Amino acid sequence: MINHLIKYLKRVHFSKPGSADIIIFDETNSNQVELVIPESLTVSIFKMRPMEFYITPRILFSFIRNLKYFTFRNGVASNRGWFYKIFWQLLCIYIKADLISRNPKAIITSIDNSGNFGWLSENYHLAPCVAIQNGFRLTYDSNSQSKYYCQHLFCFGEREVNDYPKLGYKVDHFHPVGSLNLSLNFDSQLCDIKPIYDLLVVSCWRGNIGYAKDVEDSMKAMRLMDETLAQYLQNRDLKTAVIMRSERESDQWVMPEIGMSEEDYYKSIYGDLIEIIDVNFIERNVYPVMQSAEVIVAGFSTTCLIEAYAMRKKVLYMNFCGNNKYHRDFKSEILFEAHDDKSPSFESRLNDLLEISSQEYVMKHEETMKYYMGDPLDSPKDRIRKEINEIIFSKPDYIGTST
Repeated sequence: MINHLIKYLKRVHFSKPGSADIIIFDETNSNQVELVIPESLTVSIFKMRPMEFYITPRILFSFIRNLKYFTFRNGVASNRGWFYKIFWQLLCIYIKADLISRNPKAIITSIDNSGNFGWLSENYHLAPCVAIQNGFRLTYDSNSQSKYYCQHLFCFGEREVNDYPKLGYKVDHFHPVGSLNLSLNFDSQLCDIKPIYDLLVVSCWRGNIGYAKDVEDSMKAMRLMDETLAQYLQNRDLKTAVIMRSERESDQWVMPEIGMSEEDYYKSIYGDLIEIIDVNFIERNVYPVMQSAEVIVAGFSTTCLIEAYAMRKKVLYMNFCGNNKYHRDFKSEILFEAHDDKSPSFESRLNDLLEISSQEYVMKHEETMKYYMGDPLDSPKDRIRKEINEIIFSKPDYIGTST
């Protein structure tokens, strides 16, 4: 108990927090966010993991003034418990008070689905709140407790513009630019090189995150897909690999509910039919590996497949869930539904993808590719930097109305 208290007190500072033109909200992927900030602007990071607390008279005064944003109704309506929601609201009000003292020109995050950032987008109007989408948002998860709100969202494509309002997501201004992650790791030199792998499986291993219903469903569906694919590979001379989702020996490497590591899971199904490729989060090797494959598949939803699709790769989401709950956001062109007796067989879908030329595939899918994520060669990094500059200096009407 004493050790926990000491660790907490070390995060409390009785000094003014660092100010800058741009505040990056949450240190996650902050190095990537810095790459899109105009060079003339200074940058500071608002740490959330763990959070740092600054106590000054100005922050305390601002915190008290902003208690008007606190409502007991939100606490009663929360499924996560009354005490949690009360504390969460007070935390958001403190964050706003802290940011007011820093007086930035803009607040930017790469965690577009952050509940704290959503609250800021709704209640902080002294500077624009800008988010860069970091993952594909699924319809089934749209009723989660974290309210989705972005004043400005740099999203993947037109799909978000069309679907987010239907999901109840609040976005004031959409900026469809594609995936920043993909653009930073896309190697144009690999485009003209013959693929190393005929088939690549992008692992959807869930890791040590508990065994909620969606985790259980995804792991069962993934196993059905892997077992079916292993049978498909038995009598075919196809160079096949799987790229891991968790780093070796990390806290996500073993799923207690499955009773094995990610590598052991794949070996138990495929044996020597498949090459195992370790993922490296720092080098983000998943992108060059995907560029080195002819056909890329996944046994559940993953942003990587949509990013591979944007790279003009042949992709297929495999739905072995028995329903379309988790796959309703994917068009039939890139989806195999095992429960649909009217759809072509698993074998024929893969055969067709392996046989069609890349040029013909792109011609057939180009519009859908752009709908989901645009063109990775269109430099999302440069577009985001330019539009951030415009957002900051265009002086939107709502700026200056916060307290």
